[in-house]
Amino acid sequence: MLREGLKKSEIIRLLEKKLSLDYSYESGYILGSMCSEPIDFGKELYVKYLSKNLGDPGLFQGTAALEKELISEIGMLFGGKDIIGSITTGGTEANIMAMRIAKKLRPDIENPEFIVPRSAHVSFDKGEDIMCGGIKLRKANLDKNFKLDIHHFESLINKNTCGVLGIAGTTSLGIVDPIKEIGRIIEGKDIFFHVDAAFGGFVLPFLSELGYQVPPWDFGVKQVNSITADPHKMGLGPIPTGGFFLRDSSVMNRVGFDIPYLAGGNFKHFHLVGTRLGGQVIAFWAILKYLGIEGFVKIVKDCMENTFYLVKLISEIKGIKLAATPEMNILGITTESGNKINEIDEELRKRNWMVGKFIDFNLIRVVIMPHVNQNHLLKFANELEDITKNLKI
Repeated sequence: MLREGLKKSEIIRLLEKKLSLDYSYESGYILGSMCSEPIDFGKELYVKYLSKNLGDPGLFQGTAALEKELISEIGMLFGGKDIIGSITTGGTEANIMAMRIAKKLRPDIENPEFIVPRSAHVSFDKGEDIMCGGIKLRKANLDKNFKLDIHHFESLINKNTCGVLGIAGTTSLGIVDPIKEIGRIIEGKDIFFHVDAAFGGFVLPFLSELGYQVPPWDFGVKQVNSITADPHKMGLGPIPTGGFFLRDSSVMNRVGFDIPYLAGGNFKHFHLVGTRLGGQVIAFWAILKYLGIEGFVKIVKDCMENTFYLVKLISEIKGIKLAATPEMNILGITTESGNKINEIDEELRKRNWMVGKFIDFNLIRVVIMPHVNQNHLLKFANELEDITKNLKI
């Protein structure tokens, strides 16, 4: 640490030099991220209200009330009524919160198990690890089209099952699991049903508005207990901003953490963290008001048009193909022969293309976020075709 502070101008110069290594969304080279540049209005409010701390909601009662209003509004978007929950650090925290709730609601199970599709996000593995043997993950297989093998999923349910997961937009391919069918399978079994819609939560409702055939995935399926959905993904909220949404408000009193020592008074919460940014709540509340349904519909419409544009470009390149038909603005690219994905990924990175690689599924993931346009995609496809020719795929 310096003895004497530097001038602001010198600090900014140093920062710009160090941060020049970072990729920018506007460059178009970031094709594998589920995040994008947050909306300017949201960023302004986020910075303005950085000092708001929802870890002590008694001190920031207006911000806490905004959060309840925000959760309720999103809950209605997700087909629910009187939904409770909170804004989180991201989907990982929200998913681990759901795992913990599922476990705590079934104290009668000595060796609790939580069933997830093999396509589940790594946050569930983190949850299993954090609970140090307190809960065991069991993973259901996928079929050749990367969809959940519902028969294998059902076969894993037993007397130790405390919770199950369905995914509304898988991390790898954006596939929506058969949520209604999972609900039917667990009907009457006292099993907590969580839906991970970290990405799909702010896509699927607007696809429905656009006339797409969207399968049941939300609180409209009566067995669904909770949902994860991330405003910092297709919600274009500040990074990070996640969300956890819960149907039954009585669960808070049963398994919430009791925090008695705060300046603002005693309260309960589900969070893994204590201090929470109120600024992210205020910012996303404002973004919802600013965009409205029509604003989000336009964003999703543009992303889907660009997705189909890339689908067309990929179909014209020999040696590669789509891993699955896109269900939202995510697509996977694999090879006709089933090999050389690692080599393609390496060559793309040499040319500065930042994509996602899923070794287990032998595919490269491209996420068509709002910062991606057709010029970016055309350049990407041209370079991808050049790489496939050089690698003799």
